[in-house]
Amino acid sequence: MSAAIVASPRTAMRGESVSPPCNKPLSVSIDYFSFSVPGGYVSGIVSECMAFLGIDAVTDRRRGLFGYLSSIDLGGYGVVAFGGDNQRGTVLVSINGAGCSRIANFGRVREWAESLKARITRIDLAADDHYGKTFTVRKAIKAFREGAFNLSGRPPFSRRIDDMGSGSGDTLYIGSRAGGKLCRVYEKGKQLGDKRSRWVRAEVELHAKDRVIPWDVLNDPVRFLAGTFPFFAFLSLTPERIKTIKKATAISIQVVERWVKTAAGKSINVLLEHFGGDIGAMVFAVRRDGVPKRLQGLWGAPALQNQ
Repeated sequence: MSAAIVASPRTAMRGESVSPPCNKPLSVSIDYFSFSVPGGYVSGIVSECMAFLGIDAVTDRRRGLFGYLSSIDLGGYGVVAFGGDNQRGTVLVSINGAGCSRIANFGRVREWAESLKARITRIDLAADDHYGKTFTVRKAIKAFREGAFNLSGRPPFSRRIDDMGSGSGDTLYIGSRAGGKLCRVYEKGKQLGDKRSRWVRAEVELHAKDRVIPWDVLNDPVRFLAGTFPFFAFLSLTPERIKTIKKATAISIQVVERWVKTAAGKSINVLLEHFGGDIGAMVFAVRRDGVPKRLQGLWGAPALQNQ
């Protein structure tokens, strides 16, 4: 495959037009974006969101969202959710596709969010083939059968919704939200009401489930979309794959547990008695800064948290 590619804000907006949204045959954009802030003033977070979305009013939704007790509507372009003991003081910012189209400078958003030690919880990356010349649903199905969506040698779950000739548009789903990565290839123009449209969208929804989504994705969505499945590799000469980490970490932790038990288990009994059963005092006395080599790059990764 070959095509002129342009990274752009979200190409389909609220009140979407069935006309091609830009004059480029193929464009890549961020279509959804959410991140979790470990703590802070909700009012300050809302104010910054208003600034980068270019809005001057928000609304208290008077109900919770995503397990949070309270939430604020960002002018229809996203929400800020907060409150609740199970959320451990975190604040969630969720920006929908229409909101992404209003963000003029994702670099500014990244700089601000990283300064708050925020982590990306979900991001959707979309490729729009505005004239159906580079990929179609049928081409995606053929590519799936040829292994272009296989990872680690295994084909992911897939299903197709066929419009049966009605002109409402076909959709191919590959992967699952439960697995943290879902791809959709669908006839966008037809779904917007133009039965003759050739506009096709292929998007990948990534969740921070067993993976860390790097902030670099905001600056270079093309490269990261290219790394999601082999099907998208044509987009970039240097595709970047976001790898899952949970299994490797769990195995390494088990090894560390066995080593500590064998090498120091009896000594821990003595120390625990010495500190009068105060586990915290004992741990403080013997712990060292740093991470074992076997866990470097894995332990402490935000995606391992339950948020």
